[in-house]
Amino acid sequence: METRKYFEKCEIEERGIRLFCFPYAGGGASVFRLWQEKLGNKIHVCPAHYPGHEERIKEKPINDMDTLVTNLFEEMNQWVHHPFILFGHSMGSRVAYELAVRFEEEGQKNFLGIIVSAGLAPNRMETNQIYHLPDYDFFKKLSKYNRTPAEIFENKDLWAFFEPMLRADFTLADTYCDKKHRKIHVPMLALRGTLDSEISQEDVQEWKEYTTAEFWFTDIEGEHLFIDTNTDKALEIIKKYIVRELF
Repeated sequence: METRKYFEKCEIEERGIRLFCFPYAGGGASVFRLWQEKLGNKIHVCPAHYPGHEERIKEKPINDMDTLVTNLFEEMNQWVHHPFILFGHSMGSRVAYELAVRFEEEGQKNFLGIIVSAGLAPNRMETNQIYHLPDYDFFKKLSKYNRTPAEIFENKDLWAFFEPMLRADFTLADTYCDKKHRKIHVPMLALRGTLDSEISQEDVQEWKEYTTAEFWFTDIEGEHLFIDTNTDKALEIIKKYIVRELF
């Protein structure tokens, strides 16, 4: 049986569409575990399973955007014979953008849209970097960002287990910056949490400069991780975007 590391096989109806999903720093494929049921059987949710995360926790995590995107792109090329859309939240929005650029450079006709959620535009480097901080300071900042349980840091064995993955993710997120200003040519939906102290409306609106097609922006009630705390509303808006574009 053929095996794939980043994506599990998902069957698809003739008129269906794949929604490839890329999580925030510190998150994994389980972030999207409820999405399939809520989006219905014509939208097939395909979350990325990164090395060093969840069921791949024993593997070395990746801390470089180009390496991660190259690996994802090579594997996704086996799955893009049906229409597909890219979704990314926070760090994942940049992963989705880099993949979008590559698919367009390859002339991939089934790439039909991108959803960027709670992420800075590609030309903006993270100003509140935490990846390089000593362990205690890193954990305190991390806890403020995604409410990582204190038990993970207090238990030294647990911390030794999870810290490499967290460091790698935030190294990737904090050091990424692209100044090429490469536009893509598919409709883009940008999302932001109303209470997000990390990303302003103006920050998210900058994504408009990265597509030559239609651009929509929507606020969703919640903080930075609103896709976890206000999932139903986020999926309602995502589904409307997909249906409007493709069905």
